Amino acid sequence: MAHEHGHPPLTDGSKPEAPPLGPRAWWKDPAEPAGMWDKKENVDRLLWVFYALCTILVVLDLVIHRHVYHPWERLFGFHAWYGFVACWMLVVIAKQMRLVLMKPEDYYEGDDYPDELRGPSEGEGAVAHGGPGANGEGEG
Repeated sequence: MAHEHGHPPLTDGSKPEAPPLGPRAWWKDPAEPAGMWDKKENVDRLLWVFYALCTILVVLDLVIHRHVYHPWERLFGFHAWYGFVACWMLVVIAKQMRLVLMKPEDYYEGDDYPDELRGPSEGEGAVAHGGPGANGEGEG
């Protein structure tokens, strides 16, 4: 079952706190040191380098002689636009495919799912959530 913000329900029945707004995601362990990409200034720096490289490559399109195979390749910035449109189309097609391929969250929990494909139930030797010893079993 999905929970708000992906957190499991709290034992007292209250709702979990909203995730913090900031560079570190709510799933990060606060005790873990911040990584290089957790700092906004590093991400901004990387994006600026990326934008600068894209600009340089488009400007070089004016200077470098290319051997074209199709008349459209002679257009200024053709390869940049072609790549942008191709990536945009991938996203649009993937969103449409998601509508067809995505299954409901409880898809495998329905009654129409064959019993031989289900895992063992609680009484048939299934391991409770939390792994061995989670219920006090097997502890010395």
